[in-house]
Amino acid sequence: MTQPPLKLPDTAPTSHALPDGRLSAPSAERNAAPIFERLADYVPDRGMVLELASGTGQHIAALAGMYPDVVWQPSDASGERMDSITAWRAHRGADNLRDPVLLDASKPWPDFPDLRLVYLVNLFHLIPQDDAEAVIRGAAGALAAGGHFFIYGPFRTDGTFRSEGDAKFHASLNAQNPLIGYKDLEWIEAELCSAGLSLVAVH
Repeated sequence: MTQPPLKLPDTAPTSHALPDGRLSAPSAERNAAPIFERLADYVPDRGMVLELASGTGQHIAALAGMYPDVVWQPSDASGERMDSITAWRAHRGADNLRDPVLLDASKPWPDFPDLRLVYLVNLFHLIPQDDAEAVIRGAAGALAAGGHFFIYGPFRTDGTFRSEGDAKFHASLNAQNPLIGYKDLEWIEAELCSAGLSLVAVH
């Protein structure tokens, strides 16, 4: 039986549309600086970087301008996001930013040559555990030797939430779909190791 494509719940604040077709999400604006600060330690000197679930395209467009010697490949499982990502690409005018590709990362991946870094932002709590496991295995299989997989998002530790707000958000996700919600860091580390990756750092 063929599984349906990965579909995320509608939990993010509404993006606002700009005249040129770009979508701008307040959450992407807020978390860009801390993400970029940590990601800087893993951006390669050359090769390709793949962003999973690019969403509006804001983050990868900015990163392509910051690191012109690297090829930046945006992707998303939603065809509705392609226009916004393409508009951000045109707005930045960065030659090293590729056209977006439609990619459900929980399914088999196409070949990405010289892939040195895969990163995702706020995805794992929005998908079932089986899909998250498939994403990890997809990244492990696609990365070149010595590459990195960078994951940003909210997690639990041994089933314990970091705040009351996290617990409430998890409950709201669970109410929409009992298969989704926060994952334990211990589970993530075990899956990384099982896929042939090792945990470098947790921030």
